[in-house]
Amino acid sequence: MTSYVQRAAVCAAAPIMLALAAPAALGQSAPAPSREAPILAERVAAGDLPQLAERLPETPRVVDSVDGVGRYGGTWRTGAREAAPTWPLRTIAYDHMTHWTPDWSGTVANIPESIEVNEDATIYTIDLRDGMRWSDGEPFDADDLMFAYEVWQHPDLAGFPEWMMSTEGPGVVEKVDADTVTVTFPSPNATFMDGMAQVTTVIGGDAFTKYPEHYMRRFHADHAEGDLDAEVADAGVSTWQELFTLRSDTLLNPDKPTLNAWVVTQPLGEGSRIVAERNPYYWKVDSAGNQLPYIDRVVFEVVQDPQVLLLKALAGEIDMIGTLINEPENKAVLFDSQERGDYRFFDMTPSDSNLLNFAFNQMHKDPAMRELLRDKQFRAALSHGIDRQEIIDLIFIGQATPMQTAVLPSYPQLYNERLATQFLDYDPDLANQMLDEAGYTERDAEGFRLREDGERLGFAILTRADKAFMADAGQMMVEDWKELGVDVRLDVVDRNLVRSRKNANDHDVIVEDFPGGARDALLRPTPWVPMHHNAAYGIPWYDWHRGEGGEEPPANIMRQFELWEQVNATADTEKRLEAMRQILENAADEFHNIGVAVPLSQYGIVSNNLRGVPETMPGSYWFAPPGPTNPPTYWFAESAN
Repeated sequence: MTSYVQRAAVCAAAPIMLALAAPAALGQSAPAPSREAPILAERVAAGDLPQLAERLPETPRVVDSVDGVGRYGGTWRTGAREAAPTWPLRTIAYDHMTHWTPDWSGTVANIPESIEVNEDATIYTIDLRDGMRWSDGEPFDADDLMFAYEVWQHPDLAGFPEWMMSTEGPGVVEKVDADTVTVTFPSPNATFMDGMAQVTTVIGGDAFTKYPEHYMRRFHADHAEGDLDAEVADAGVSTWQELFTLRSDTLLNPDKPTLNAWVVTQPLGEGSRIVAERNPYYWKVDSAGNQLPYIDRVVFEVVQDPQVLLLKALAGEIDMIGTLINEPENKAVLFDSQERGDYRFFDMTPSDSNLLNFAFNQMHKDPAMRELLRDKQFRAALSHGIDRQEIIDLIFIGQATPMQTAVLPSYPQLYNERLATQFLDYDPDLANQMLDEAGYTERDAEGFRLREDGERLGFAILTRADKAFMADAGQMMVEDWKELGVDVRLDVVDRNLVRSRKNANDHDVIVEDFPGGARDALLRPTPWVPMHHNAAYGIPWYDWHRGEGGEEPPANIMRQFELWEQVNATADTEKRLEAMRQILENAADEFHNIGVAVPLSQYGIVSNNLRGVPETMPGSYWFAPPGPTNPPTYWFAESAN
């Protein structure tokens, strides 16, 4: 079993678009289906499958390739990391209730024919596609959504997704008829549509369609009719809850029906590959009436070391990938091997708010350290003491630009120049002057500054061993800060240890890369609002906000929480943006985090034989590339693999 398997067994913006519908519901009528993949036509002829018209809903979703009507066939060769298989979730498993638009300007209804919302964003009416089916041919209808709602409410299962929560509690799902449900929130929830478009490995945007009732009820203690204890024992887990979670995982259980374009036939954990084959009941067509997907199979080489995938890419054995091998240090060798590998590059527009965000723990358990790390002038002086350009040249091969942790200039709706550029210049003289003015003038025999209590002025940076660039950059900053008389050490540990120490508030400073540089600022404003467990500058504030102890925040942090609730609780686009702008302005006042640089570009590679992959797509983790660019519409120009 992989670590992902073990976790699965025990783990229980810009304008928001409202009243959205799939293309057919917006006036683009679905054409009558005209043909299907040859391998499915053969099964129909043999009597193994119903006719195509019987397998599609009355109103299929119409989606076209950016390169026009495609051709059927071929195997898409790509890769995945064993411990964190997010790439498969973003390629073969990105079919949620809503989708991001390919340009990330908003969301559209995907699985439903339409989703309508009332004026104050408290009631959403979801109309499903009549006649839609799971991959095993069983009907998909409102009962499946109601079963998911039941699962969320069970105290020993995964719980409610974040997007089902308003400021006053979770939404209530009610069945109207066989193809319609309403979701009613006790207070406005303007992020419902955006939330369902997200991808995570535990409770993501697929949570409404993760539990096909006709299949999953056999693993639920309240519904099972067979010997559930025997099923638990056979699966090698301890409880029915663990079994339920395991059986609901798309990548681990090939027996579970799905609504995705491809059905997993060789799961993660069995051999060195994940294999997925076309879903004969897939409910999308192109504008010519051809059932999607075009590609027959998708094969992921599952690796621990991404260098294995890099070698395959150089040899032309990867058809398309935008993860694992797309590091700055690999771009030169990939560029030089384009002709030999018969591939091209595509651009993934960056949206990280920073590649190296240093979060200073302002809720430190040690009162003296808390006072030090809360000193804004201390943090500002350290920021002026960083030679960012040297870090960019040596660590990022010049492929970054100096910036504090902020929304990027490329997203002008929320860009705050003061937040992005303050204390940015490399100026050791100014840094020393600021430290002197802050009262840290006394030094010991080795030249290190002293605190008021006589202890050395310094701290430890906690960083992850799996991200070598963080440790490399951190060590350069240790040397920069030593020149200022600040004693800093680097503590490189396993990712899980970083997380556990952070959650226990047992850290001084933690370095992470952060999203939030574009539309995702409206989803995860973690660097500026401690609304997520990655807010290492104020974990006790985060704990308090979620009602699990912690410490009540001061007025400035309370104001950030109030503004964040406004972002989530209003359906008015401009009011949402204005509340977020105020959050960022307040963050500029506080300067909780030191940022180093943001990426200039990200990239992926795609075979010259593969069509339908856009030349440019958003690169944010929260956009989940390439999912919103509709991988079922990718196709091979010539017979492949």
